[in-house]
Amino acid sequence: MSPNVLPARDHEALRALMAPELPDGLLAHIDRVVAVVGELARPHGVDEGRVRLMAQAHDLVRAWSKAQWLAEAERRGLAVLPVERAEPVLLHGPIGALLLAERGWVTDAGVLDAVRFHTTGHPAYTREAWAMFVADKVEPHKLARRPVLQQVVDASERSLEAGALTYLELECAELRAGGIEPHPLAVETLEQLRGRAT
Repeated sequence: MSPNVLPARDHEALRALMAPELPDGLLAHIDRVVAVVGELARPHGVDEGRVRLMAQAHDLVRAWSKAQWLAEAERRGLAVLPVERAEPVLLHGPIGALLLAERGWVTDAGVLDAVRFHTTGHPAYTREAWAMFVADKVEPHKLARRPVLQQVVDASERSLEAGALTYLELECAELRAGGIEPHPLAVETLEQLRGRAT
């Protein structure tokens, strides 16, 4: 096996490949998300190995600059929405998923989709992807900075989708209060989750 082709679901092997590219603070964030997602996975009966791989993979290019995200999106011919041009950090999931696939570091399409949409969520997300989405939002450092996120933790005890719905409601309301329109996919996902909850 090539050293750059990972055994399926081996998040520790993926961490070793990613680590040289990541600043220490980002690597520590990813480690916390990997730990939290394992805790979320168990009570909800989702595949712990797979969700840990999603968590490990999710922020490959998060440390890039706005200019790098935009240049890479343009180089690849990605359609960039106005909200993404205004906030290029929204591109780090889609670009990260492409790089993970191209390098052969992740071959599982579901894992790649979880990475691609981890900022906005997606109406077609599986429970595994929701576990990673929620874990990214409520890892201990983020929770300490934004205590309101305890609502997401509490809702996640009912279901992962309830946790995701609570997060998206909080985030979209906060953005709109600041005069910023949320990403259209986040809005679509929020409406889908609300429909399932009724």
